[in-house]
Amino acid sequence: MEFVNQSIKDILFTLAQTIGTSIIADDTVEGQASYHFSDTNLDIALEHFLSHYDLYFWKKDGIYYVSKVMVKYNENTGALTLFAKDVEPRLIFEKISKEIKSTILFDALPRERLTVNADGLPVGQVIEIVMHRFNDYEVEDLEDYYYVKKRPSEGRSSPRGAADTITEENGLFSISADSIRLTDVLSKLFSESGTEYSMMKRGDFVLENIHFKDKSFDELLRLVLELSDGDFTVRNHIYYIFDVSKNEIMKKMDDIAFVKLNNIPVELLPSLFPAGLASSSIFKIDKDNNAIILSGTYEETTPVREFITKLEAEYEDKQVSKLDLSFLTVDELLKLLPARLQKLQVFRTGNQRTLILEATEEQIDDFISFAHMMDIHGGGLAVPLKYIRAEDLLKNIPPSISENDIVKSADPNLIFFKGSKEKLDLFLKDLEYIDKPISQIRYELLIVQYQESKNKEFGITIGNEIMQEGAQTSILGTLGNLINLNLDIVSTFGYLFAIDLNAKISDSEARIMADTTLNGLTGEDISFQNTNTYRYRDMEIDPDTGEAQSTGVTREITSGLIVSINGWVSGDDMITMDIKSTVSKRGADVSSSTGNPPPTSEKVISTHVRTPSGKPVIISGLLQQERDVILQKTPFLSSIPLLGWLFTSEVETSTNTEMIIYIVPYIEYPERERITGDKIFKEYYENFFQEKTVWN
Repeated sequence: MEFVNQSIKDILFTLAQTIGTSIIADDTVEGQASYHFSDTNLDIALEHFLSHYDLYFWKKDGIYYVSKVMVKYNENTGALTLFAKDVEPRLIFEKISKEIKSTILFDALPRERLTVNADGLPVGQVIEIVMHRFNDYEVEDLEDYYYVKKRPSEGRSSPRGAADTITEENGLFSISADSIRLTDVLSKLFSESGTEYSMMKRGDFVLENIHFKDKSFDELLRLVLELSDGDFTVRNHIYYIFDVSKNEIMKKMDDIAFVKLNNIPVELLPSLFPAGLASSSIFKIDKDNNAIILSGTYEETTPVREFITKLEAEYEDKQVSKLDLSFLTVDELLKLLPARLQKLQVFRTGNQRTLILEATEEQIDDFISFAHMMDIHGGGLAVPLKYIRAEDLLKNIPPSISENDIVKSADPNLIFFKGSKEKLDLFLKDLEYIDKPISQIRYELLIVQYQESKNKEFGITIGNEIMQEGAQTSILGTLGNLINLNLDIVSTFGYLFAIDLNAKISDSEARIMADTTLNGLTGEDISFQNTNTYRYRDMEIDPDTGEAQSTGVTREITSGLIVSINGWVSGDDMITMDIKSTVSKRGADVSSSTGNPPPTSEKVISTHVRTPSGKPVIISGLLQQERDVILQKTPFLSSIPLLGWLFTSEVETSTNTEMIIYIVPYIEYPERERITGDKIFKEYYENFFQEKTVWN
């Protein structure tokens, strides 16, 4: 995720919404940020991002809290840890009070921002550190609370009353004071104006170095309230005064500008802005008037206006042409554009038959010439394609026409013919031979794993037995493991192979790993995959401690069976195939102790074969040997020194496995009837009954 010059709170909200968790940012979080989040977990991403902008976070009850103030309190020792960067004292005390669960009273505090780092100190000492640079404040450590008290200092008077600092002349008010309380100012102003007000703002505020002259009542009231994070509204001639955030006050400072563009389309403008120059929150596009509306502070909007002015001057020297269509719409024309014209800059307007073109003079002439050729009433014949794509037709144009006679549309199965009537007749005849379905191949795929153990004896008895009527149960028992397979084992490989395979499956000497049917067009890559994906954390060894630790990166290892086939139909119903099969296995996980990923083994076979439709291809050679050691012990007795060996036995088993892949390709004909399992069983039984023979 990438953010460019976006609000930090908006970035956190987007992260929370994307990941599906809760992230709460308090009033200390403000400002813009540009950051790119890579593929990592949320905790690491937040730590890197927030530390870059002097912010902290902590997690409680599954919720992430973000602030510029980090406070930790040890109730047993009474030690307080505080980290705050560029924060007002008022906000710091609010955080401390909440953490220690005790009240901190304070007079109106300075608005200056502080950076404080205190680790494991008493609460009273931390509060004194915060206020140390302000000589006119003292901290009182009372029994149940703390009080930050303002005191008069030498060379500076305490807040004065409003009587001698606020004057009124001809309905205009003036104020001049080095220090004065907000409540005194409001009382004097409303008394002089004869109006009523309701004070909904919390607490008092000391205004310092305030000087305004000859302002109306509302102007002076708003200026005073802005200095104390307040605002007012009037209802029924009563002024209601309330608290607002600094961000709400700053919004009133926004400069709004309407900039009309003359040389470039306004839709193109956002893509031309340099990175970081303008965020999407300060401009809006007005397509109807080809203008842009800017909304932000003077410092934000001025660079954008200057950039637009320079851009407009650059485009005065470029060729920009307007084109009006008579019959086609702009969208219809753009679908018909040849490849040489598709990369030109074409801009839509409010009119669906009008467009703006930016290009060289030659390109504009070529575009207009093509547009006039296409923009005729009833011009062009739409020719639908049944099986091939327009792209394939243009690569192999029949000799009866030329490339200029065909126009590709946005629909891959539709073209427009612009040639003469004679050429059209020849083209349609050629199309009958060209527009035919591409051959499709059906692959019957069976993968069997055979295994042989040294502790196991192999033996299959084959004999003849007279089949009696009604002996379907015997057939089901003889071929029961093969009846539901997609691949017709009996018809493809014969009865002897089928019965042998069925017996090995019954004795657990063979196991069906895959039995599926794949379909694909001739020349098309298809694959079958039966794998397991193992995800593990990437580890590294700490050079100082020698212990393995996570790097925060998650990797994947995939093991199992993958079969890839690319087949195409050649003459006489022959099918040529490129076949690649891979068998891989993952070893034991040792990443937590060694820092290395688990070992893997892989066996690959690649071959190029040709076979008639319906004839099988067998791929073998995917061998693997496994050794198992089983240790058996008699409880208690096996633990006796020396004698315990008499009650312990060790069995070693060596198992050889071989993966064999059977592929039977068929040229797919739509009229061919698919044979169901019931029909296969019926065919087996009829053949057996006619021959009066069964294999055991």
